[in-house]
Amino acid sequence: MGAVAAGDDHDAEEEHDEADAGAGEEDHHEADAGAGEEHEHEEGEEEIQNGREADDDNCKYHVRFENTCVAVDQPVTFTLSLTRLIDGLPGAGTNPAFPEIFLADDPTHLSPSNDISATERSPGTYEIGPVVFDQSGRWVVRFHYFDTCSEIPEDSPHSHVAFYFDVP
Repeated sequence: MGAVAAGDDHDAEEEHDEADAGAGEEDHHEADAGAGEEHEHEEGEEEIQNGREADDDNCKYHVRFENTCVAVDQPVTFTLSLTRLIDGLPGAGTNPAFPEIFLADDPTHLSPSNDISATERSPGTYEIGPVVFDQSGRWVVRFHYFDTCSEIPEDSPHSHVAFYFDVP
């Protein structure tokens, strides 16, 4: 048992060891964007992130997560923090209780978790769980927030972000 280190990027030129993964690595949004610059994505682009924090797929929120101890067939709780990029305020008032969770190399293999709930512990900070991983390996966890809002209007709060998540 132990905390999960986010996986290495298979396309990256440099390898990161487990101690470095998730230790505040910047994603492509932070590395490429200066203060006040707009973020741009290709239509339909939904990148899977390494580490434990990144900007979401629609560049509306900075997302960070922590988790309880991870082991096969044991419940895991995620603590998800959302910060609005436009003004730095917490992304409060959502219900991110319906994450997509599947094996990275077999998207048809879903987590057997059926009873996931989300509780807002403080503005923009949510406890999500229990999540069960029924086998070891690299998983994808895609958090959705403001899911009841349409994604079409540019000012919609709806968004999502996916992270690789390794289960020992």
